[in-house]
Amino acid sequence: MAQKSVTIDDINAARQRIRDYAVTTPLREWSALQVKMQSDAPFFLKLETFQNTGSFKVRGAANKILKLFQEKPQDAKHFVAASAGNHAQAVAYVAGKLGVPSTIVMPEGTPLIKSVATAGYGAEVILHGKIYDEAYAKALEVLKEKSGSAYIHAYADEDVIAGQGTCGIEIHEQLLAAGLKESDPVQVVIPIGGGGLVSGTALALKALRPNTKVFGVVSEAADAMSKSFKKGSIVQATRTHPRTLAEGLAVKSVSELTFGYVKELCEDVVVVSDDDVANALFYMMETGKMVAEGSGAAGIAALLSRRIKLDPKVPTVVLICGGNIDVNMISTIIERALVQTERWLSFDLIVEDRPGELARITKLVGDSRANVLDLYHDRLSTETAVGFTKINFRLETRGPDHVKALLGTLKKEGYSVRLRS
Repeated sequence: MAQKSVTIDDINAARQRIRDYAVTTPLREWSALQVKMQSDAPFFLKLETFQNTGSFKVRGAANKILKLFQEKPQDAKHFVAASAGNHAQAVAYVAGKLGVPSTIVMPEGTPLIKSVATAGYGAEVILHGKIYDEAYAKALEVLKEKSGSAYIHAYADEDVIAGQGTCGIEIHEQLLAAGLKESDPVQVVIPIGGGGLVSGTALALKALRPNTKVFGVVSEAADAMSKSFKKGSIVQATRTHPRTLAEGLAVKSVSELTFGYVKELCEDVVVVSDDDVANALFYMMETGKMVAEGSGAAGIAALLSRRIKLDPKVPTVVLICGGNIDVNMISTIIERALVQTERWLSFDLIVEDRPGELARITKLVGDSRANVLDLYHDRLSTETAVGFTKINFRLETRGPDHVKALLGTLKKEGYSVRLRS
């Protein structure tokens, strides 16, 4: 068993230290998720999307920077960090409020919204490498070049872990306010990148609520923590996916510090795919009217894909750890989901090129209560014989049953439909 070097006293001290830098975020009950999961107990979302800088990262960064600034000011003249985005913004935000310069190295594939926001807080931003680990190596080079600099690690630091643990204290107090006693069992689902959030939050919750079970979720793009948990010792990644929807979880290397906590405090660590995450993001937007980033929705992804085995009689908290998603990605996720759920239908028809034919087809579509989104009439297609034309349709439907009925109607009227993906 790993020896816990971070204590609840450290986390309480961190809470006092960061009170002017981090806000208390909502814990919201979501009845729709309870129904979806066929659970007898409620589901709560801890919405770190409402945190300053849009993610939980400001908690740990603020605790580390402020403690260093107070205790070793000679080493706090410049801050350096590596991050896929959220830690970058947190360090830049805290450093900016203190009037201290910062340099942040971010992977080249970092969403524009995160790199621009980081620069907006006053940091010098360097884009380097395809994954976090490569950006981290570059940040260490920057650290050597600048005297009086301090490196602020994204997760493998006890002060950072203590700062993230303040989220656990808030969850405990908010569950008390919701009527759950300290002795009541609770299940908590937490995304894992480097492991700082799950380490600190689990430490706090298990200290305050002994009957808490913690489940971690990692991305398939960086699944080494899950493999390590199952083996009981650190396993380094054998493959790397430089592009992932959950870029905030794409940490290849497993930290000995956070792995010790994960191994001791978690019940299980499961893996979700990008498709799982995309479905979760769409479900949150459509059903819950909530926006999260890919890593923030990893817990919901694990639930909807049934990758975690939970007790349906025990209340569950899902930590939504960040909301800094590129708006272009939102559009892509929505459109893909509409296609996958057959609420957008695309197909081709090859018909005789004669007056009234298009009007006849659109009347059939209209009578079926489908809505035409796009229509393209292609008389020059090489797929058609002389005297025929190809018509491309994209329709809005009510779902699979509606699609089946519409296609049946077109077939009955003599049309051969070729579906497009």
